[in-house]
Amino acid sequence: MLKKKTRGKDELPALSPELANYLLLIHELLTEKGYVRGVELAERLEMSRPTVTRAIQRLAHLGYAHYERYRGITLSKAGIEAAAAANQRYQTVLKFLEATGATLGNIKLDSRRIAAVATEDALNALKIATDKIKR
Repeated sequence: MLKKKTRGKDELPALSPELANYLLLIHELLTEKGYVRGVELAERLEMSRPTVTRAIQRLAHLGYAHYERYRGITLSKAGIEAAAAANQRYQTVLKFLEATGATLGNIKLDSRRIAAVATEDALNALKIATDKIKR
């Protein structure tokens, strides 16, 4: 889980790996396209639309995202910060898999899923291993 984010006197609750994964993908899509719809998240994550809608509503309730039905999704400042942390984790796993020559069917989706549950120790080990492989 990601650590609690502080926002003045308020503290945002820690995110589950699954919700961190949603933030990561929302941030990617916002960067790519400038907007995000739930249907796109559902397709990319290979999940049902109702499941994705519930997760988005949860992110909004927790203060990480802004969501209005039929209007799209944006991230709050805390959501952007949490997405950046999730992106660092994702990049670590992706670089490792690429360095090993992995030819997984969907290496990006797999990297997101692995990064969402990996411990900090595991991520550090992947960084070291990636450096050794690249030498």
